[in-house]
Amino acid sequence: MKKIKLIYNSGAGQSKFKYFLDTIIEKFMQNGIEVSVFRAGKKTNLYEYLKDVDNEDCYGIVVAGGDGTINRVVNVIMQNNIKTPLGIIPAGTSNDFAKHIKMPANFSECIDRILTGNVQKVDVGLANNKYFINVCSAGLFTNASQKADKNLKNAVGKLSYFITAAEQLIKFRPFTVKVETEKDIIIEKINLFLVFNGSSVGGIDMFTTDSSIQDGMLDMVILKNWKFYQVPSILSNVLRGNHYEDENIIYLREKWININKVKGKCDRPDVDGDEGPEFPLKIKCIEKALNLFL
Repeated sequence: MKKIKLIYNSGAGQSKFKYFLDTIIEKFMQNGIEVSVFRAGKKTNLYEYLKDVDNEDCYGIVVAGGDGTINRVVNVIMQNNIKTPLGIIPAGTSNDFAKHIKMPANFSECIDRILTGNVQKVDVGLANNKYFINVCSAGLFTNASQKADKNLKNAVGKLSYFITAAEQLIKFRPFTVKVETEKDIIIEKINLFLVFNGSSVGGIDMFTTDSSIQDGMLDMVILKNWKFYQVPSILSNVLRGNHYEDENIIYLREKWININKVKGKCDRPDVDGDEGPEFPLKIKCIEKALNLFL
C-alpha cells in the first residue's frame, strides 16, 4: 500500500480543517493510500517526522494549512534535500501560493488533483538562509499576517489582515533601500517591496499575472514613497493591470536580488507569512528545486 504523510495545522485559517480530517483520511484510503498524520505547530519538530521520508516508499507529503505552514515544510524539504513530492491543501486564511498554482478550495478536489500524480519540478526562492515558495517582502502591510490577532483571524478570516494593515498605516514611515541586481543598482525611498516566486499576496493576485514558478526567475515589485493623495490612482492602476506603467512602481524580473536597508526603520522582512531573515538580504531563485503535485 502506498503511503502519504499528511501534515496539518489545526489553527490555520479559521480552524476548520480538523473537522474534515477523518473524511480526508478515508478518501486517501479508498484510493489505496495509507495515511500518517502529523499535527503541526510552530514548535513541533517537522524534521524528525520527515527526515526518513525518501526511504519509506512514500507517495507524497501533503500539507494542509496556510502559507506559513507550507513555508515551514518547504524549508525542511529543501534543507534536507528531500525528493518526495509535496502536495498542498489550502486550509489557511489567504492561501496565496495555493491560489497561484490554482489548487481548488474544495479539500476533496485537492485530493483528486494530488491522486492524478502530476508531479513537476518548480522553483524555490532563498532569502539568506531561509527558503520561500511564494513571496519575500518588507514594509507597509507586508507582515499583516504575522501581526494580526489570532482570535480576530479565527473570527473574520482574511478581513483581519486589512484591519491590521489599516492600523499600521497610521504609524508607518517610509525607508530607503539599495537594490542590486545583475542589471541594475537602485537607491530609493520606498513604502514596501515584494519579491515573488508566485504572484499573490494577502489573498490578492494583482501584481505579476505572468509569473511562473518554473522560469528560474523572481519578480520584484517596489512601491515608492507615495503621497497620500496618490493612493487611489495607484490602486486603480494595480487593479486594472496598468501598474507597470505607474511612476510610483518599479518592476524587476531577475535571477538574484540583493537588498539592503540604508536609512529609516522597517520591521524584519517576511517570508510566506512568517518572520524572515534580517537585512541585508541576498535573494536568489533556486531553479527546479522542489517536486510538487500540480
